[in-house]
Amino acid sequence: MTCFETGFAVLLNIETWKSWVPIISLFVAIGALSIAYWQVQVGRNTSAAAQAHGIYQQYLALCIAHPEFASGDYVAKSKKDPEYDKYTWFFSNMLFAFEQILEAKPNDEKWIEAIRSQLKKHKVHLAKSRTAHSKQWHKDLDKIIRKING
Repeated sequence: MTCFETGFAVLLNIETWKSWVPIISLFVAIGALSIAYWQVQVGRNTSAAAQAHGIYQQYLALCIAHPEFASGDYVAKSKKDPEYDKYTWFFSNMLFAFEQILEAKPNDEKWIEAIRSQLKKHKVHLAKSRTAHSKQWHKDLDKIIRKING
């Protein structure tokens, strides 16, 4: 019999299996923990992506509602221009949305590029905004603002 000639007969012995059970159990437990960890990471990443998309969708809805502000070309017509006040609130809302996106998806180059592209449209206001330079924003948003302002 080939089984007895090759030494695989030891696999037919119940005592061999009894001695291997703790080791096999350890590997099964490590595998289960690895899969659980992976599932948690995937869940977190999916949740963060959904959060970022939702926030950006709200920003885009605000842009659709106020295209005159979304272009970044709005210039105050006087010192007491109420529409310019609305634009500054639009601008602050935009910064807040971008901060939340960067908190949800830090180091995501696609989001960073999307934010940079939007901020470039508002470069004129970005340069003079006290809100933008308050250093109260997420560090990555501050970094993007500083790069745009040169």
